[in-house]
Amino acid sequence: MTLLTLHAVRLLGFAETQAVAARFSQDPGLVESQLIDAGVNGFVSHSTFAGASGWSLSSLGRIENERLLADELDHADARDAVLAVHDNFADINTGVVGACSAIQLQSPADEGAVDVLIGALASWRLLEPQLSVLLPRFEGYSGRLLGALKHAVQDTAWLTATDRDSFHRVWFELHEDLIATLGIQRG
Repeated sequence: MTLLTLHAVRLLGFAETQAVAARFSQDPGLVESQLIDAGVNGFVSHSTFAGASGWSLSSLGRIENERLLADELDHADARDAVLAVHDNFADINTGVVGACSAIQLQSPADEGAVDVLIGALASWRLLEPQLSVLLPRFEGYSGRLLGALKHAVQDTAWLTATDRDSFHRVWFELHEDLIATLGIQRG
């Protein structure tokens, strides 16, 4: 079982093989084989819900994912760098959570919410290279966040929708990636 396949399932939550493979640009045939093996080992399960089918991580799979992430972190000697980035991220995250909530609730406070998201992206763009040089799987979040903001000019659903790579969805995934890498719980 490779780290990237299991981690993609964790980050995506519930996804088909193609999406799991696409998350880290892996070969779909290889990923399908890895997912089947992971299912045999009890790390993932494949199910259908409300007409959608996909893979999800089991409790045992979460433990294995955390073990693989800890090994990766130690091998790359990246713990201090990831901790420093996470500390900076936590400060930015507070603003993003508030802005996304305002947008979702369509509150009067949402007028400046997009500016908060633009600022968060600018801050993250400075942090991402600090991680991706040590852990290349962190590369690409800035581009995905920028893409969501560009789409949002025409369709504001790209700010917080759950059915696409919206700003909120990508940011949530990034947060999960950071805390999973450090082996900490979402706070």
